[in-house]
Amino acid sequence: MRIISALFNKVGRDYQVMADNLRKSVFKLGYGGYYDGSFVIYPLKDDPIEEFKNKGDYQTACFFKPHLILKALDDTKDDIIWLDIDCIVKARLDDILGDADIAVTLRRGSGLRNIYDGYLNAGVMAFRNNQASRNFIKKWISNIPGSRADQDALNKTLIEHTLFDKYNELVDCGFAKVMIRSCDEYNFFYFSEANNAKIYHIKGSLRAPYYNNCAKEVLGSEASLI
Repeated sequence: MRIISALFNKVGRDYQVMADNLRKSVFKLGYGGYYDGSFVIYPLKDDPIEEFKNKGDYQTACFFKPHLILKALDDTKDDIIWLDIDCIVKARLDDILGDADIAVTLRRGSGLRNIYDGYLNAGVMAFRNNQASRNFIKKWISNIPGSRADQDALNKTLIEHTLFDKYNELVDCGFAKVMIRSCDEYNFFYFSEANNAKIYHIKGSLRAPYYNNCAKEVLGSEASLI
């Protein structure tokens, strides 16, 4: 299993501290070290690498994400777990895929919702290193035109195949089998509540009030603070 993320820094957007804490958290759980390749942060630069060109604002809309995951699958024979850089890992993730090709994380709630942020959160995903995963990612990329970000394109990829109404559902899309995991367990951002989460995702507006506390809870004195 290889855990990957991506880091893009610019003025007013310094994610290096979060990258350091994510790295410390996965190392603490035994996912290798600096040299064995089991954890990789891909640096993104002002000029996107060739395969990310012409994707719109690739930094803010994260349209780079499916392309980068495809590259990561080609870089290794291992299965891949994608984590946004503002995640901190609390427990091992070996079971996230189950019998599926892909695992995604479903928010709380039920019924018809806004496709942009009402169903899946794209901050945590897993991909078996096989052709089915590649087929899924190519379908995801095909849904990017007309989407506001990678996340609603991801939701569009699955919305014809599931009602998004249950956790641990194995969805057969025909081109891939997808496990629907719970954000409460694998992509937690309900920080006013007690939890048994394996991953904290301290995203967006949640960052200022919660990030340092989450980092100190998981890493103790080793935590770097923002």
